[in-house]
Amino acid sequence: MANMCSLCGIAEIQSDGKRWCLKYQVDVSDGSKEIKPDCYYFIEPQSEAGEPMSASQNLMLKEWELASRRMRGPV
Repeated sequence: MANMCSLCGIAEIQSDGKRWCLKYQVDVSDGSKEIKPDCYYFIEPQSEAGEPMSASQNLMLKEWELASRRMRGPV
């Protein structure tokens, strides 16, 4: 479970090789103490037309998904 953040689609790879969470603005590289084991924003890296989506696109997709869940409910 500790490696979940480093495998997340919103973890952007920095120039020094570390992974940076775009949502929480923390280092999520392997061995980092900032890892969140039960993050609502975890998303598998997505691709569109065979090309991987950027971390910011994955974050936007996940935010839309979470927002649509809040809109569901009894009418």
